[in-house]
Amino acid sequence: MTETEKAESSQILTIGKTPAQWVEIMATHGIEISERTLREKANDTGAFFRLGRTMLITPAQIDTIFEEGQACRSKSTSVAPSSGSRAGLNTMADRSPVHTAKARERLLKLARGTG
Repeated sequence: MTETEKAESSQILTIGKTPAQWVEIMATHGIEISERTLREKANDTGAFFRLGRTMLITPAQIDTIFEEGQACRSKSTSVAPSSGSRAGLNTMADRSPVHTAKARERLLKLARGTG
């Protein structure tokens, strides 16, 4: 197998795209994002491959970047860092009365040992 064939069989080189290429693709779907912002989001999530100064992002990593963007939209009011397996997931976003009632009901069941 020649070096060219090895490069062509690389999944990263085959499906990976630069942030500039992803920005163009997203623009065709009506998503406006700058290359700089996409690079920052990729760095924040670790969803990219880098060789020297070249950054490549696969479609799966683009999905990860979008998913992380959804997870970061909550309003955290914690002053001290949390601990435990769900550390960092405590938020104080506005809750609906239905959500609050369901949560209260679930806690009561757990307290009674019936949940």
